[in-house]
Amino acid sequence: MYFVYQFKEAEDPKGLTEALWHHKVAHQIISEQGHNELWVLDPSQRPTVDQLMAIWKDDPSLLEQTRPVLTSSPVSKSRIFTQLALAPVTAGLLIATLLIAVVTKLGSDFTMVGYLSITPFDIKNGHIYFYTLSEVFSKGEYWRLFTPTLLHFSVLHIVFNTLWIWDIGRRIERQLGSIIWSVGVLIIAVMSNVLQYEISGYPLFGGLSGVVYGVIGFAWLLPLLNKRWPIIISKQLMIFFIVWLAVGYTPFPEMLGLGSIANTAHSIGLLTGLVLGVVYWIATKHRQY
Repeated sequence: MYFVYQFKEAEDPKGLTEALWHHKVAHQIISEQGHNELWVLDPSQRPTVDQLMAIWKDDPSLLEQTRPVLTSSPVSKSRIFTQLALAPVTAGLLIATLLIAVVTKLGSDFTMVGYLSITPFDIKNGHIYFYTLSEVFSKGEYWRLFTPTLLHFSVLHIVFNTLWIWDIGRRIERQLGSIIWSVGVLIIAVMSNVLQYEISGYPLFGGLSGVVYGVIGFAWLLPLLNKRWPIIISKQLMIFFIVWLAVGYTPFPEMLGLGSIANTAHSIGLLTGLVLGVVYWIATKHRQY
């Protein structure tokens, strides 16, 4: 969230906030030390906010006469590029994921998958032979700790993961900044991949799901610790993800044709996201806004 304005004691934000919602500006009114503060989610909407505030300060009754401006197709395209520019790491992660899906033919090209899986592997006489992580480290192939995150094995798999990363990840990136967001994604991905492999002992897995669960946990926990944080994950959505996590430990997904689910990666991703949420809160709770 981005700070915009601190209301004076005699100022009532009700009319302004109604106008902001009318213009589809996501925002929150936060009470801080006896004063109401206006915070907005998307900084690209600041011009709209400034215009409405100018009208509100001059004559609040005129806000009822304002109408949202309908954007044309070129403006809509410009807004898409603005969204990409505001979350470059998230956009880059999704582009890389889509490219890897094409290169690996959604995991059907085992030769290409072998370059990105957590360990190299060979398939001989119907058996899979692979290396230990210590052998991977001795070869200096450290990228393998992360790259399984980019592997996907079905259209449904990649669509589900990329949509959630784009919806939630770009909002978190705006809040944290691209550098901290990058570090968080890397930590969640590596923890999920390494423990999935160490516990399952099987190298053919992949997907953004561990990161998805990590950002879900992080985004759900932060508003509980810091009231200034926007609520990105509703209680109902969190329940859905927890239920789906439990379902993943049953044969039900395979019965639906979804294949085997990397449950450990999901669980570790969620726990890592929660831990990172606590760490971030402790590190920033004295920050002055």
